[in-house]
Formats: sequence, C-alpha cells, structure tokens
Amino acid sequence: MDRIRRVYDRNPAGYQSGSVLTERLLAERRRKVGEIVRGRLLDIGFGTGSSLPHYPPSVDVVGIDASLGMLRFARSEALRLGRPIHLVEMDAEHLAFPDRSFDSVAFNLCLCTIEAPERALQEALRVARPGAPMAFLEHVRSHLLPIALLQEAASPILFALEQDHFNRRTEQTIRAAGVEVISVERFALGFFNLIVGRAPAAT
Repeated sequence: MDRIRRVYDRNPAGYQSGSVLTERLLAERRRKVGEIVRGRLLDIGFGTGSSLPHYPPSVDVVGIDASLGMLRFARSEALRLGRPIHLVEMDAEHLAFPDRSFDSVAFNLCLCTIEAPERALQEALRVARPGAPMAFLEHVRSHLLPIALLQEAASPILFALEQDHFNRRTEQTIRAAGVEVISVERFALGFFNLIVGRAPAAT
C-alpha cells in the first residue's frame, strides 16, 4: 500500500495530463456509469476526479483513494466545477463506513492495483444497500488471446513500475465476490471492460 501511495502521490497533475487519450476513450463509458449510479455513491479509486463531471447533480459523491496527492488534485478540480464532494484517503480493502450505507458503488481503474481485489469487493458489497447498482470501469486481461498474451508479458514490468496488474481476470473476480453481473461491455480490443451489476437483494 505504501508503494502504491508513493507511485500515485508523485505527480497527480502529470498523471491527469498524461491520461488525455485514455480519458477520450473512456468518456462514453464514464457517462454510462453516471446514468447507472444514484443516491449516495461510493466512488472507489477516485484518483484525480475524472469521473466527477459525468455524475448527475442528484448524486452525493463520496470518493476514496489510497493516494492523498491524487485526492488533493481532485479536490481542486471539484472546486473548479463547483461540485460539492466528500473525499477520503482510504484503503479499499478496509472501508471505514457502516454496513449498507451507500445507494450505489463505482470502481474506477483501481482493481488492477488493489493488492487483494477480492477483499475490496467484499467490502464494497458490505457497505452497499441491497440491490444497489454497482459499476466497474476497469482495464483487464483481454478476451482476445493475442492481446492477452502481450498483457501477460508486459504485466511484470508494469507491476514493477506502477504496481499495475495488466492481466487480471476482473469479471470472474467480481462474479466470485457475489456481485450480480447484469452486463459486460468489452472495448479497446478487450483491454477495457465496463461491468454493470448490483449488490444482492436482501434475503
């Protein structure tokens, strides 16, 4: 966790400017996430706040990230947008929120860096209300074998540089955690997925 913080605290503004092309690719899916979420939203992996412009004003956003530097940058962006927001430095594997306290949950490009994604998903389900919409915008191991093999080769290098796993089978992990998956949209040769689901209904 300390290493992840150091990586992303290093240069949040550079991260933001360096992700311009990626954000153009993701913009349409970020809008879709904005259409899915509702009420009190927990945004996990809030980063520099790229998701914020796509959330409707009716959504009360609580954003968490392991990097305080990223959150400080995000706070300035929220002020620029005139958008009230609550940001907290927090480990996604240990959420300091009560059970069933959020109406929706969104993961944004973070399950690739979280050390134990299964634990983070269990925590997200714990704090989500029954039936809460859950959206996962993530880069994953491609379903196309030639792309997947390239990712397998690159993943050790990217992990060493940025603690980033390029080869995680995220859809399977989400299903195994107990999220009810509704749809999976694969794009950019399967490198990115938008996975839409919901927390199980109360029994």
